[in-house]
Amino acid sequence: MSVSEVVREFADRLSDELSGVEGRTSDGSGGGSLAGLLANASPAGIDDGEVLAVLVEGVRLLNVANVLLAQTVQSAVRVGVPMRKRLKTGADLLLGLGVPPAVAYRLARVGKAFESVEALAGLAGQALVGGVAIEHADAVGEGLTFVGKRVELDPEAEVQVARRLIVQERPGDVRARAREIAIELAPTAAEVDPEVVPVAENAELNEMSVVVGADGRTSVELDVDVVLGEELWQALDPLCRPVLAPDGSRDPRNVGQRRADAFGQIVRMYLAGSDRPTNGGVLPHVSLLVPVVAESGSGSSGSATGVAQRGSVGSGRVASLGFTGPVSDRTVGLVLCDSALRRIGVDGQGAVLDVGREHRTVTVPIRKALEARDRGCAAPGCGRPVGWTDAHHIVPWSQGGETSVENSVLLCRMHHTMVHHGGWEVFLGTDHHPWFVVPANPARPGGQRRIVRSHARRTLTLAEDAAA
Repeated sequence: MSVSEVVREFADRLSDELSGVEGRTSDGSGGGSLAGLLANASPAGIDDGEVLAVLVEGVRLLNVANVLLAQTVQSAVRVGVPMRKRLKTGADLLLGLGVPPAVAYRLARVGKAFESVEALAGLAGQALVGGVAIEHADAVGEGLTFVGKRVELDPEAEVQVARRLIVQERPGDVRARAREIAIELAPTAAEVDPEVVPVAENAELNEMSVVVGADGRTSVELDVDVVLGEELWQALDPLCRPVLAPDGSRDPRNVGQRRADAFGQIVRMYLAGSDRPTNGGVLPHVSLLVPVVAESGSGSSGSATGVAQRGSVGSGRVASLGFTGPVSDRTVGLVLCDSALRRIGVDGQGAVLDVGREHRTVTVPIRKALEARDRGCAAPGCGRPVGWTDAHHIVPWSQGGETSVENSVLLCRMHHTMVHHGGWEVFLGTDHHPWFVVPANPARPGGQRRIVRSHARRTLTLAEDAAA
């Protein structure tokens, strides 16, 4: 019997036992099978030892199956199966079978490590009998690579490092231990060769991974030297301070969220500059692709009177960002808000303060007028500098809103997002200042919503003669 036949027969028998196909009784229950044991278990009559034993053996089976896949994929690569199937890597074989990308790449990585890294031979033996999880094996392999890039290891030292990593309890512990070992061995290496750059100061080890997940979120992992790390902290620190919510309550963001918002602000400030590299001949910013269809009877979407609208989700006309993929209507509104048909308004000195729908983004005179009125982020309790703010369209551009002082308000990105995603509303009062409407209370959906003055407004009344 071939190896594939043995594996197939084992899988069939295990599947039958788990599903209770062979052990079903006349009443349809699982009888004496594992399926019957689990289906008919009761708090009073179940044997705890039996259930725990099933868990133990199930984990062992899972570990063995993962090692089987890892080693088989590596064998397939070695003999050229992916190439004959016109695939690039062994992981592509698993992806074609429906294995999630993260799992497929991990299995391929572990299979290669088991075959090419002599120090992992003992770990491979433990994994083959189900004693080591594939995630743990992967962490050990990555830990060895991490240490090896920072300190030159001979085969004996590599085995010693591998043993110190294998005994860690969890993959996270393995990674932490690898960093400790790298720091521990670095001084010894420096003593042998004075020209060896300390690990923390070696810019050649800098790495950054940017991965877009299945849900469209982007995950960033950064490992940099102490100098670049210090520069990063210096850039983030002043932007990470807590800011009061528009209703005067504490900043709702935790430290991680504030740090992410600060990083976003740094990126936006960079993108707003004119001296950065171009991408395809133009300055890179957010690329939003919005499929449009013309409303019935409105003419073409490019005409002066045509009204373009986004198609429904089911129509296959969902908006998409250039790098990170499909987005919802709310995010489309946020991206379009820093908003471009005919009427142009000017002030007494001839400065353009209203360009109708001729421009989606605010002009310099409009921006200056907003800065003079709002004095920074207009959200109550914020007041972040004007350089950190977006010009938000009170009536959204996508809904026919014009680009003018009367239809715009300055908001930092945090409060801009709250207006688009958090239920807050903004309107311009009779005093020509922005006012904020607090989101409805879920416990009292029909209750009256409070109105809160803007940050630059110093009185509580909407009366025109009481403007700050």
